Amino acid sequence: MDCNFDRRGLKIDNITKVLIALRFYASGNDQRVNGDTLGYSQASVSIVVKEVSGLQAKCGKKWIRFPSNLQDTKEQFYLIGEFPGVIGAIDCTHVPIKSPGGNNAEMYRNRKGWMPLNVQIVCGPKMQIFDIVCRWPGSN
Repeated sequence: MDCNFDRRGLKIDNITKVLIALRFYASGNDQRVNGDTLGYSQASVSIVVKEVSGLQAKCGKKWIRFPSNLQDTKEQFYLIGEFPGVIGAIDCTHVPIKSPGGNNAEMYRNRKGWMPLNVQIVCGPKMQIFDIVCRWPGSN
């Protein structure tokens, strides 16, 4: 048999890269678990998450912005759940990081023993990203 059952050496398309990164951000699992789940190596997941995160940081101000017409946003949210006055939905996740070291390093250690960064994402009624904030230690 001359079949290639793994993805070694194959290029990962951009849509798949974004999906891998989103899965990593949302799951709370480490890169190896996400890679095993999606059929990619830990090393590939690491490279993809670094690349996608860098592009998000670089292009964020161009693509991520709060809506200018809040009344339309409120109406669209109302049509979804009949909850008045909503202008955004917030979700949070903890992204594992390496220890920042120094005197404040332990501020980042959470009750599970790993060091996360708390990432908050504000989304609109059509799943648009309005804002991403990742500035607080993820300890809890």
